[in-house]
Amino acid sequence: MSRYIALGTLDGILAVMAVTLAASGLASASGHPISNFAIGLTGLSGGIALALSNVFGSFIGERAEESRTLRELEDKMMLEEGSLDDTIIHQQAKRRVYLSMFTNGFSSFTGAFVPVVPFLVIADRMTATVTTLCFCFIALIILGIYLARVSRESLLKTSIEVLVIGIVIGAISILLGGH
Repeated sequence: MSRYIALGTLDGILAVMAVTLAASGLASASGHPISNFAIGLTGLSGGIALALSNVFGSFIGERAEESRTLRELEDKMMLEEGSLDDTIIHQQAKRRVYLSMFTNGFSSFTGAFVPVVPFLVIADRMTATVTTLCFCFIALIILGIYLARVSRESLLKTSIEVLVIGIVIGAISILLGGH
């Protein structure tokens, strides 16, 4: 499940950071009085869509993988296809599918709040933007540390890799938004 925590959280932070920063830049460039709260809600709606997409994507992908594994096991055991359905093995596979759905979706949804919260609570556009970037970069470093511990790799190297990805996506989003 570590991969779904990492994938979901990374998706939530980066995708919603991109949407929120681009929306902020476009709102500023448009000259129309668009509140930071509206920008935050835009990011949050993207986060909800992302979380739901990850839930259903995990379900479809994991169900297919678990089904294949079950069918391969039946072949090795020289059983008729479907013989392991409704067995403990099948129930455990279903549990893994549902756990992956929940983990990926919940991680995405949780990660989505990192870039959104500053826009929901801070009225000044520049302060909200800088705060969002700081929150996201801190969250990405924490995620990098988590990934390094799970993989038993260098904390510094993994954290820098994840942070660089965030910086690149943040820069592209700011440029697209016209900041």
